[in-house]
Amino acid sequence: MLLHASPPTPPALLAPSGTWFFDWVIPVAGGLILLAAVLDVIRRRRLTWGFLFLVNSMLVYWMETVGDWGQQLVYSPVFRQHHLLDWLPLKTPNDPMFMPFAYAVYWTVHALVVLALGQMLVERLGWSLLKSMAVLALPVNYVWDIFVEGIAARMGWWTYDPGFGPVLRFAEGGQVTLLWTVGLMTFWPNLIAYWAGKPPVRTLNHFERFFRLDRFTRPKPAAATPDSTGPGQSDRGLVALAAQRSTRIGKREQHDALLEYEITIPRWKFEAARFGAWFVVFQVSFFVLLIVPLVAMHMLTGHDSIYVP
Repeated sequence: MLLHASPPTPPALLAPSGTWFFDWVIPVAGGLILLAAVLDVIRRRRLTWGFLFLVNSMLVYWMETVGDWGQQLVYSPVFRQHHLLDWLPLKTPNDPMFMPFAYAVYWTVHALVVLALGQMLVERLGWSLLKSMAVLALPVNYVWDIFVEGIAARMGWWTYDPGFGPVLRFAEGGQVTLLWTVGLMTFWPNLIAYWAGKPPVRTLNHFERFFRLDRFTRPKPAAATPDSTGPGQSDRGLVALAAQRSTRIGKREQHDALLEYEITIPRWKFEAARFGAWFVVFQVSFFVLLIVPLVAMHMLTGHDSIYVP
């Protein structure tokens, strides 16, 4: 019987520092954040922005190992591993247990940060959110990615070996790429954040409009109020008024009071359709914009790695 030998491990990954943080803190903290999001959904009986972004970020994780094969990224075998993705024909040798939880929180925090920065440019410069996100994409993501990947390579958590294009190599042997993969990462994270919209989202976002969920909604009628300032009252004032009144009602009513639409089908069907829209957009965009280029570059160049065969 033929036995397939495991690929060698880059020397830089044999004795990483601080693995306890990844093996225990990230799964526990990530699990608690996901649990909090689920409990919030149960209280509201509505799928919140946070829940949808967290869960769908986690659900694209299964493609990460394929992309890692494409970009010749290998994780330290010292981390606790899982073997749920061993069925994939193309994958990096080691799949750390912490990665699904890290994926959920990492992309959600990234989206909140870039959307907040984008909104600052909208308010100060009068730009559209799309223009603001496009301007921020390269500098923010490049610094973000080099910072995170640089620490990881320096600490021996993971490395790109040999990687594509110019690399930054540390004395311990860990490497981080400076152009190819970082360039890809300036696009998808900002695009998915822009499509999701800046929370709290009071209208249907780009995912939901693309799948025509507006067919199942109607505009919310403007409620006449004793303290209204008349027909000229701003939308912001109406929203603030709704929010003020929502403090006296439950989480579900609080959520609905801030929406600018009503639904015309059973609520569970509408929420299921929303989840489906988010799921499809996350899965397809991640695969097309990240996985396909990474794998194609590896295959077309024939640039192989002994560590990621």
